[in-house]
Amino acid sequence: MDNLFKNKWVLRVISLLLAVLLWVSINVDDNMDSDSQWFNDTSSEREVMNDVPLEVRFDNDNYVVSGLPQNIVVTLEGPASAITPVVRQRNFTAFVDLNDLGPGTHTVDVQHSGISNQLKVNMEPEEVEVTIDQKVNQEFPVSVEYINLLEIEDYTIGEAAIEPQQVTITGSAEAIERVASVKAIIDVGDAEDDIEDVKAPVKVYDAQGNELNVLLDPTSVEVSVPIQPSEKEVPVSFEPEGEAANGVRVGAITTDTETVTVRGPNRILDELEEIEDIPVDIDGITNDETIEVEVPVPDEASSVDPETIEVNVEVLQDTDAQ
Repeated sequence: MDNLFKNKWVLRVISLLLAVLLWVSINVDDNMDSDSQWFNDTSSEREVMNDVPLEVRFDNDNYVVSGLPQNIVVTLEGPASAITPVVRQRNFTAFVDLNDLGPGTHTVDVQHSGISNQLKVNMEPEEVEVTIDQKVNQEFPVSVEYINLLEIEDYTIGEAAIEPQQVTITGSAEAIERVASVKAIIDVGDAEDDIEDVKAPVKVYDAQGNELNVLLDPTSVEVSVPIQPSEKEVPVSFEPEGEAANGVRVGAITTDTETVTVRGPNRILDELEEIEDIPVDIDGITNDETIEVEVPVPDEASSVDPETIEVNVEVLQDTDAQ
């Protein structure tokens, strides 16, 4: 055995084997460390989510709240494997819990649930100021507010039928006191006929015309509105035109139809008081006569009804006139 280890070739082979074993050992450790790092990814990502709804948890039966934003900004930091499902599914909740608070103004923290504890979460804002008031319910009558009225100037709007005629408004006592009007909004811009059973949103306004943020029940009402072509009844008068036969003259022109109905734009009808001096052709007339006269349509009006009128022309003989 001693002679074996004294052989220089044996020693060389043993040294080579030891060197190979040492190299293998080092490379296996390095590869294991690399694999371990791959399976335990520690890289961090950051994701910002805007317009995340803010949920409010409170005693809805007795209180109303105000001052809270509808949405907040949520920023997530952490491994991509944890961030991705949260961003895609948004199956988490941002909320404020007011259940242990009574009436008054409070500053509360914005909380969250449903987000992996692997992630760092930042809420913007982190806290909010909220006002809690005792809930008040009161009924108010609904009126109709029309928009785009100028687009239907040839039509007249009748009295609207509203169902239901009242709505219940829920809010703080201060908000209820500010209510000045409750209106169902109807767009008549394209109307050419009656509006029937249209579902109209209800808006609540204060005395200055500002919309109030209160709860409504119902939030819309059904409205029917009669819409007809604008018209106006005006008197008529007549004027003889032409020359009667020799020895006679026209004494009076009368009619059983003393008024006509004129249709047209409201701006024209508002200024129209009478259709006067409608010409009656008496040229060559010798005796009392009933004449059919065409009624002229006033400038910018659309029509008159009736279109013709029968007038009675009384003729006086010269001897009768003496």
